[in-house]
Amino acid sequence: MNSDSQSTPPSQNQNTDSTHDQPAEAILVDTQESAPLSRRSPSVHEPENDFFNWFSNNNPLYLLSVALMLAGLYLVGSELESGKINSISTVTGFFAVQNLYELVMIGMALYLLKNHIQSDHGKLLLILVLVFLGDLTGYQVHIAGKDQFVGNITTMIYMALAAAKLFVVVKVLNLKVYGSRIVYIFSAFSLIWVGPKIADFMVNSVGKVSIGFFDGSYSYYSLWLLAGLIHLPLIIENWRTNSLDDHEQNEFLGNATPFWRWLMVFPFIVMPIYLYFFAMRDQSRFMENSVSLPALIASWAVCAAFFAQTIWRKKCEEWIGLNVFDSAVLLLFLGATMSFASSFSMPVIINHILLIVGLTATWLTRENRVNGAGLGFVVLWYTGAQVKVVGGAAVKYGTSLSRTAWAAILMLGSFILLGLGFLVSIVRKGKINTDENA
Repeated sequence: MNSDSQSTPPSQNQNTDSTHDQPAEAILVDTQESAPLSRRSPSVHEPENDFFNWFSNNNPLYLLSVALMLAGLYLVGSELESGKINSISTVTGFFAVQNLYELVMIGMALYLLKNHIQSDHGKLLLILVLVFLGDLTGYQVHIAGKDQFVGNITTMIYMALAAAKLFVVVKVLNLKVYGSRIVYIFSAFSLIWVGPKIADFMVNSVGKVSIGFFDGSYSYYSLWLLAGLIHLPLIIENWRTNSLDDHEQNEFLGNATPFWRWLMVFPFIVMPIYLYFFAMRDQSRFMENSVSLPALIASWAVCAAFFAQTIWRKKCEEWIGLNVFDSAVLLLFLGATMSFASSFSMPVIINHILLIVGLTATWLTRENRVNGAGLGFVVLWYTGAQVKVVGGAAVKYGTSLSRTAWAAILMLGSFILLGLGFLVSIVRKGKINTDENA
């Protein structure tokens, strides 16, 4: 018995597999089956997570908020224009609400950027402020239409507030100050705010003394010329070396160059649209235009083209090259300017001056031979025109003289030529004697 009990293992041990007697593959399989699962099952894709991530990253609430504010300003402006609102205090109250809204947006943006909280949202808020600075609803125009004095005061206050807002943003974000950029930004926005009021003033002032039409071409041309000339400081500063292509490191914005680009591109696009719809389209119904629309806007157009080249210079160099761009713009301007040359009014003369300056600058500084040839063509064209005028006047004068007068002129000419011939002989003789002595 004892021998049987010693040779036979216990019953509970008979159900236990010996790892020594099993192959390695069986041990591995058994271990994997008996061990608890250490890996989590793959998570199920939840669409609401994608929406939440998109919502938190893009935050469309800012856009919706701006849309509601713009809609409110548009409705108030339409009520004001239709005469349903007559209270100036109500109008200026809504204007104060708009400025308060802008200040809140700027404060939120600076808080996010200074504390490095969703910096993209802070940048977006600053860009959205430009929508209100551009007065896209024409609210200031409506105020001036209701009361010109209040409108002018409102615009001056808004200009001062805009300058203060820009100063605060530049100071808080520690941005490098560029004089030409600041001048352009403030000048462009100022034209947006003031341009329509100038046009209204022209119409109203003339209407007080005359019930007829008057020629507003020079006034409109002055607006467009000023709109073009404000681009020049930035164009000249970046003519040879363009700083708008540089990476400007900033503690809060990362690269500050795109921010400056937005500040300049927005009024660059809005300003001509605003000037046309709010300063020309309605007021031009009361004016006779002795200068065509292309001639009116030509000075702005050529300056705007070179401003666009300045902003997107790198792409311009990669796509077509600076000289090709310069030639295309100035040759188009040449054709347009020459087509207006039949009437030498002040706008046409100024356009010719801008044309000659542009052709000369691109020829001398960028060695643009095409524009050099264009400059030569302009010089020959007007030199020939002057010779033609002088020659015609001389022929007309000559045909009116008698034969006796012509006899006197011819005899006088013979004496002059005789004297010139004698001078040539003396000079020639002196030169020969000098050579012989040498």
